Amino acid sequence: MSIFTNKSEKLFIFFFFAIGLVIPLFLADNVFYINKISSMIIIAIFVMSLDYLVGRSGLITLGHAMFYGIGGYIFTIIAPEYETVNFWIYTFYVMSISAFVALIVGFIVLRTSGIYMIMITLALSQMCFYYFADSVDYGGFDGLFIYIKPETSIFGFNFLDLNNESHFYYLCLLSLFNCFVFFKVLMKSSFGRVIDALKENPERATALGYNIFHFRLIAYVIASSLAAYAGYLFALQYGFVNPSMMSWEVSATALVMALLGGLGSIYGAILGAFAYEGLHYVLEHVTQYWMFFMGCLIILMVLTLKNGLSGLLSNLVGDKENE
Repeated sequence: MSIFTNKSEKLFIFFFFAIGLVIPLFLADNVFYINKISSMIIIAIFVMSLDYLVGRSGLITLGHAMFYGIGGYIFTIIAPEYETVNFWIYTFYVMSISAFVALIVGFIVLRTSGIYMIMITLALSQMCFYYFADSVDYGGFDGLFIYIKPETSIFGFNFLDLNNESHFYYLCLLSLFNCFVFFKVLMKSSFGRVIDALKENPERATALGYNIFHFRLIAYVIASSLAAYAGYLFALQYGFVNPSMMSWEVSATALVMALLGGLGSIYGAILGAFAYEGLHYVLEHVTQYWMFFMGCLIILMVLTLKNGLSGLLSNLVGDKENE
């Protein structure tokens, strides 16, 4: 059984990753653009995790950035300051600890729904933001710095040097591909079908014997852990982490990207993230009033594109079904 939903999804994923593989070959002498695309890929991973939470699970949150920041902070706190650590081992640590935090937070926020869930996730995120911002031990608004990046050896073989921009780019691209495949497999699984049922008709799913709270809690933990992984990659790329990663504006911007790409499509998160960041980069270099034009364009696209950019692509290639 194919994990792809429709023709447009197959085409986009094929061309996106095919082009992504050769980009460093053409930009070998332009480190700025390699770093810029790497950051866009990291944002796409973060938006993808939010897209699954909102678009597939029906759990609307304005506190998702809390885990984005927590991922970076966990690494900087537990890793020795001047020692080289293994990337894969600390990836496990970061995601495990963030999953535990998400489990605790999920027990609280998932007892609410709708506007109440939006408000409580926003409140918890801001509490976390101000805790780190006011903490002297964690650097306050300046945050914490990473002086030595991890090594990536597996059984003694080191394939990637994270100090090399191209190598880090390929790590980010591989991470994005793995996250996409993971979510698609999850959506096609029995668990994913139950999540879809809970979103469409929770009363009927409950009548069939499914525990809504347990399934939603698992979905919340999964999405939050991958958001933390994206924050971990961000911290490694820029060598620091600070409270601004946890602000509600980061969550709101990611939600706009998910809407722009097409909620629930998963690959739309990649489209939305790249479209938003691309527009941002172009407009801020064209005019000092870029925020005004950016807002107008986003409003126009959201109003005219019912299913986002993924829906537009689906219509262009003539998909019979757009899930």
